[in-house]
Amino acid sequence: MYVDSLPSFLNDVDVLAIVCYQWGDTGKGKVIDFFSDWADVFARGTGGPNAGHTLTVNGKKIITHQIPSGILRDKERKTNIMGSGMVIDLESSLKEMSELREAGCTFNGLRISDRAQLILPYHKVRDRLQSSMGSGEIGTTGRGIGPAYADKIMRLGPTVGDLKDKSRFVKMLEKVQQQYPGTIFNIEEVIEQQSRLYEEIKDLVCDTDKILQESLKEGARVLLEGAQGLLLSVDYGTYPYCTSSDPSIYGLTRGVGLTPDQVDLTLGIVKFPFMTRVGNGPFPTEFGGMKSESYCAEGNGNAHKQSIENAEFGSRADEMLRSDDEFERGRALRLIADEYGATTRRPRRIGRTDLVALKYAIGVNGPNLVLTKPDCTSELEEIELGVGYRTTSGETITEITHGRDITYGLEGVYERLPWNIGDISRCERVEDLPENMKSAMGYVASRCKTNIKMVSVGPEAKQTIIN
Repeated sequence: MYVDSLPSFLNDVDVLAIVCYQWGDTGKGKVIDFFSDWADVFARGTGGPNAGHTLTVNGKKIITHQIPSGILRDKERKTNIMGSGMVIDLESSLKEMSELREAGCTFNGLRISDRAQLILPYHKVRDRLQSSMGSGEIGTTGRGIGPAYADKIMRLGPTVGDLKDKSRFVKMLEKVQQQYPGTIFNIEEVIEQQSRLYEEIKDLVCDTDKILQESLKEGARVLLEGAQGLLLSVDYGTYPYCTSSDPSIYGLTRGVGLTPDQVDLTLGIVKFPFMTRVGNGPFPTEFGGMKSESYCAEGNGNAHKQSIENAEFGSRADEMLRSDDEFERGRALRLIADEYGATTRRPRRIGRTDLVALKYAIGVNGPNLVLTKPDCTSELEEIELGVGYRTTSGETITEITHGRDITYGLEGVYERLPWNIGDISRCERVEDLPENMKSAMGYVASRCKTNIKMVSVGPEAKQTIIN
């Protein structure tokens, strides 16, 4: 249904980037899988095991965390790159490889950058200590991502390639102990553990930047996989409520050894007509506001809430969508759309799609969009789209000059549009979509001065419409 359309859609495209224009969790994995027949090389350049790309293949969910989603096509001689901008936990990488191997994946084409930073056991300890001391209010995954990136900036962080040279690795660990005397770890134990893990992946470690550049010279088609989202960028996002890397097109390309100018097409993934956020931080269009944020953060984002909510509210989620209580409507959407963290299973905060933030993201990354998840909103009679923020003084803001200007205390201003789209899962062309949905898409395109290139109508890769 969709493969025949790809040559014209990707005419003259050699490098395609898939990035999120919101707070992550927008369905990048599915869109990446959609293009997997086209791509020869898949490359990730930011983040680590805090990411989670969910793909649905033949009705089965497969989640990747550090390894590029293209690994599902490794049998077809695809190259999958874990780039130099990543922070890599070898222990969890090998666990992920074991799980993917059970799903039929091979790793002949997997390559790991020798310049990628290592996440070591003491990084996770520091992450947990910072959280317990009250500085973990952002709601991190606790997987050592922030401390590993911090060590990189301070030139203390060992890289994957450092494991080739024991004496160099020891010197790096000694510098860490000098810098953080309160961080207690046994250097020999760390060396023994990491050396053992390295033996299992050493044949995959290389200069991935060079491989990618050479692949392009040979005519390969490259798909860059973003992780997290623009609004979580440490450079462009809702600082300090953000991740520790830059998931924008700038950070992604830098993390694989390319420049933004080498990208022929950037596709921005946008959940529509609702959006989500995991962890604390400003979310002006959230259903239930601070009540929702507090609820989703209880018990450090209790992963058991998924089973609790399903047991208590799952059978009446459709009814809750019509509640006068915003918080209940948000919970209903979370249940219906299965909005729980792919990595942590924490409940995601639910809000209306924010067109003010979307315009800001377009200004950073570019105008070409992919809309995901509208198929999960078939029971909604109308939708609300965020078109502004109201301050405590009554002023209305309709533009973000920088991501960090999205602060607490703002309330969403909404445009209501009719919806009632019903089941769209069998739609194959834009013409097949309900009139209300096409009208809403036109509203977004006009207001945000954007191009809606694709629309998802279901969880499978093939359930995607090219506009």
